[in-house]
Amino acid sequence: MSDFDSMTVAELKQRLKQEGLPVSGKKSELIERLLANVEGKNHPSENNSDQDLPFLSSLLQNGISSVQFDLKLVLHYGIAVFMLMIFFIGLNSNSWYFMENTESDSSPEFGMYIDETVTVQFGLADIEILYEADGFAYGPIDEEMTESMEYDDSECKRIDEFSCDSFSSAGTLLQVCLWISILCILIILGLEISRGFGKEIPADFQIPEQTILKLCWALSTSLPILATLGYRIIVGQSEMNMEGWDDYGFGGMWITMFLFSVSFIIYIYYKQLSSIISKFVQT
Repeated sequence: MSDFDSMTVAELKQRLKQEGLPVSGKKSELIERLLANVEGKNHPSENNSDQDLPFLSSLLQNGISSVQFDLKLVLHYGIAVFMLMIFFIGLNSNSWYFMENTESDSSPEFGMYIDETVTVQFGLADIEILYEADGFAYGPIDEEMTESMEYDDSECKRIDEFSCDSFSSAGTLLQVCLWISILCILIILGLEISRGFGKEIPADFQIPEQTILKLCWALSTSLPILATLGYRIIVGQSEMNMEGWDDYGFGGMWITMFLFSVSFIIYIYYKQLSSIISKFVQT
């Protein structure tokens, strides 16, 4: 027996009014209606579909089993996050271009030999010079020294092997484009997170959300490719004297950025690119 059984019909109807429920029917119906309301408050998930909640709100409140994942969207935004990390790594990498030279000096009659290696690694804002020596001369030799130099240093301007101005211009171009791409991806993710919690762009925001997303996707996919190619053109056309250097060329970061950027834009715009290629082949 519930507490409602001891209440009069007038008391039951008053309680129903307070709960915003219908007051018509017999006493047993009124009691049943109140009991159902109490049960619904104690177990809200039985009366409210998880689909009524925004995606992220439902995920946080009711767990992973309460939502259905769209694999395509998960990959879409997962790749965007991955590229975001690649962009940050690229901004701080000193492997965009490299120069390396090894010289050996030996005196067999005295039992001495020395191998010296100089590696110059180019970042977007500075240069890292690594000197290594290995050998034997009146005892074992194992030395390693690292020195950093910015492109606008007067010391850098006096180096004949490469053009500091060219590397500086190419690095600035890449930095600007990568930061714009990072900002665009953060806007994309921010809008998606807001939508996941049921938030909307304020009505007084004049630019439609879909326009923002299209622009951000276009910039974040195209700018890294264009900037990476621009870096190669600027650096490649600079006058450099490579005599005496054993190995030189574009480093692992340049190759990584180019390959991942190409893959990124192909994945995001696969349908559009396929359509363009099909039309081109047909003509």
